[in-house]
Amino acid sequence: MDFIFTIVSRNYAAQAASLMESLGAIEPGIRRVVVTTDGPIAFKDPGIRTLDAASVVPDFAAMCAYYDALELNTAVKPLCFKALLSGEGVTSGAYFDPDIWVYRPLDAVREGLAKAPLALTPHTTRPLRGEASPNDHVILQSGSFNLGFAAMRAEPEIFDLLDWWAEKLRFDCRVDFAAGLFTDQKWMDLAPGLVSDLAILRTPTLNLAYWNLEGRQVARTADGWSVDGQPLAFFHFSGFDPTRPDLLSKHQDRIKVTPRSDLAALLADYAQALLRNGHVEASAIPYAHRAFPSGELVPRETRRRMLAAARAGEDFGGGLTSAAEAWAAVRPGEVLREPLGGLLDGPWLTGSAELTSWLTSAPEAPAVGALTHARRDLRDRFATDEAGLKAWLLGPESIDGRFSARLAPPEAFAEPDLALRAARQVAGDLSEAKLRFAAYGLAHRAAWPQWVGTALRSGFNAPVRELARGMPFPRLFLSIWESRGDLQRLFPLTTFKGRFGFLRWLIGGGLAEYGVDVAALPQTVDSHPVFELARLSVRREPVEAGRAPAAGAINTLLAVERWTPDAAGGEALVFDAGAGRFRTPQGAPADPPARVGKLVFRTAPGLIAADAVALLAQGVAWESASA
Repeated sequence: MDFIFTIVSRNYAAQAASLMESLGAIEPGIRRVVVTTDGPIAFKDPGIRTLDAASVVPDFAAMCAYYDALELNTAVKPLCFKALLSGEGVTSGAYFDPDIWVYRPLDAVREGLAKAPLALTPHTTRPLRGEASPNDHVILQSGSFNLGFAAMRAEPEIFDLLDWWAEKLRFDCRVDFAAGLFTDQKWMDLAPGLVSDLAILRTPTLNLAYWNLEGRQVARTADGWSVDGQPLAFFHFSGFDPTRPDLLSKHQDRIKVTPRSDLAALLADYAQALLRNGHVEASAIPYAHRAFPSGELVPRETRRRMLAAARAGEDFGGGLTSAAEAWAAVRPGEVLREPLGGLLDGPWLTGSAELTSWLTSAPEAPAVGALTHARRDLRDRFATDEAGLKAWLLGPESIDGRFSARLAPPEAFAEPDLALRAARQVAGDLSEAKLRFAAYGLAHRAAWPQWVGTALRSGFNAPVRELARGMPFPRLFLSIWESRGDLQRLFPLTTFKGRFGFLRWLIGGGLAEYGVDVAALPQTVDSHPVFELARLSVRREPVEAGRAPAAGAINTLLAVERWTPDAAGGEALVFDAGAGRFRTPQGAPADPPARVGKLVFRTAPGLIAADAVALLAQGVAWESASA
């Protein structure tokens, strides 16, 4: 092995120094590297090389924003591994968690690497009986292998593995047992199938720790420490607190340390090493990525929101900046109406026909400018991301009735990837295939004009000729069928019965499962006799809740910031602009009117343009307007 490295935040500097101290004594020929993730660390030992994780991880600043310390320190591992393995003349290397002490030369690791390009240690080699923690269920959640140790050869298949691993850890290095994830570790359960060979180092002399110590005998001999009579190579002190050396680990309640036992002596020796290397001082150093510039701590819920937004295209490339703090200050779905100034230039106080004509012909897309002029949350979030703003307008803003792409020139929303990005803003983290289905459904729910997502919709609407004989069968249906093995088994499309059964499944809830309303289907499908028959045979068809369409005519509509008894005045219908909803003069919910004689704006001048866009987006037309 050419190098051994570890990864730490500054509060773990004592652990890193202790690991490197043990390596320096036992493996003096190996290059020792400490990767730092939240600031520089100065080690007294001149033989320790430090590497800033930011120098080798392209998305490092964003990861600092949406990952906590444990997740960040494990997420950077594959790219740090790759950078070190790529060094000139390097043939192999290993990663060790910082809370490890090495007692003997790592010959067993070298033997493993001589047989396979990847060497790992399993968490357990025998069952953990009973309910004490950890148990087999805990290990199942955490992963088959403990990634506090990993050794690799510098070979093409390993670089491919590291690239794959790094891509997975970009957004999925979470402690999220419900999603089947535990930092970087759970992904390595797939390693046996991804490399040509894997050396599973089963000996307890390597990576001995609280999860595999039960039933084993640790002893101090004349030649050093041993386990079950074999020379101990390295012990993993995960969850150990040097101020409480009588406790093996905070992560377990399975093993009790007997006073004056050899295990107690082992823990006491390591505690002294940590204290000698500055544990008291280092452990008091606050995590550098713990707070926003204002000093406000970043809670876990906010990090999860930021991670989901980053996956959807939000740019946190600056890390925990003031812009990121402003983004986080806006709760999901919250609208901050704070205009930049007075009424925007343009025919905002004219009839809706004249205004619509101007909006759809002006190349600068004033409807987009109207919303950003009125909304601080949009300005803060999309200050440098015009495409992200447009996707947001196509998605959440269109669904909530505050915007419609019909109010802008076609070229304003012509970018081909906007449809998928808008769908991700609405549906969240989906696979690429499901995202395309969601975008198809969103086109109907958000009432996109024909030119938005044209290629996506036309591709899905195209009939599958070999399946469309006597039956409506667009490619959308086939794509859903092809994405699910259970559907392929239940509904063989080679028979009419199978195709008809699949239609019934789609109508009865299958389409809704993918975010597609039946009403979104092309007329040639919806009106087809076989489709109608399938609809009649379904007991209950899911109905998508949505805004009521504009209908009817009224004389006067008042646009106010918030409905109050005083704001209503008279018998006029009220548009509660802050909530984007219509109310009766008494405050009861009302449907939007299709035709209005006179529209009166009682909102701030800087909000009028955005309110006019929202009314047009909801299908309201008016003859004249005033403020």
